[in-house]
Amino acid sequence: MKKLVLSAIFLLLIAGVYAQKREIIYLKGGSVIKGRLMQVDDHKVAVHSGRNIWYFDDSEIDTITSVWNPFTTTGDGNMNFFIKASGGVLAGSSDNVKDTPFSFDASFNIRAASTFYAGIGAGIDFLEESYMPVFLNLEYHFRESQFTPFIGLQAGYMVPLEGEIETAGPYYDYYYGGYGYGYGSQSLDNNGGSMFNPSFGFISHINENLGWTISFGYRYHQVNFKGEEHYQLETNYNRFSIKVGIIFN
Repeated sequence: MKKLVLSAIFLLLIAGVYAQKREIIYLKGGSVIKGRLMQVDDHKVAVHSGRNIWYFDDSEIDTITSVWNPFTTTGDGNMNFFIKASGGVLAGSSDNVKDTPFSFDASFNIRAASTFYAGIGAGIDFLEESYMPVFLNLEYHFRESQFTPFIGLQAGYMVPLEGEIETAGPYYDYYYGGYGYGYGSQSLDNNGGSMFNPSFGFISHINENLGWTISFGYRYHQVNFKGEEHYQLETNYNRFSIKVGIIFN
């Protein structure tokens, strides 16, 4: 945890030192122009881009910034990509021994259409046992600008990192059809289970290769255990996720 925080702070400091000041004009129609901005009159501006001069009314301009957005389309029309790494806590359930277990994940994402991105990722969750969530990551960014809100969804499977658990708690006996308590401890195989995590948050770009993000969401996942003589144990987690992270490409 400490190493992750220190690494993020180091990257942010480096980005702040080496970020180059460039004027980027985001138009409401979706176009992006990079160049030198000059005010023509109270309602019109001129943008010197290479050998061209573009004139726009103030009403046509959405955002003016000196930081290049890494998620704009490349000149040859190819889709951009970004890597996202985030960490935080899963809070809000009394069913877990740990009130706010730590969760970390990373994903690789590409632009699928306009401001919609799709990717794959994996991470680690420290619940009562440790798990590696493997998931599909979907994100919709509301704007192509230095700062934008977004909504996202992670859906996948919780892969157990611990093969067996010892328990004397309740189990479901599918053979007899009912709940019961075993005598002494039971050795159960951890089979993991499905995971679903919708969220919303904000992204702020520091320069063309680095930004930071914060998100809030709802995490649901199911974990299944199996033992001898048809013994089964199912645990459902309903949690509030809070995460901060970095994005880079």
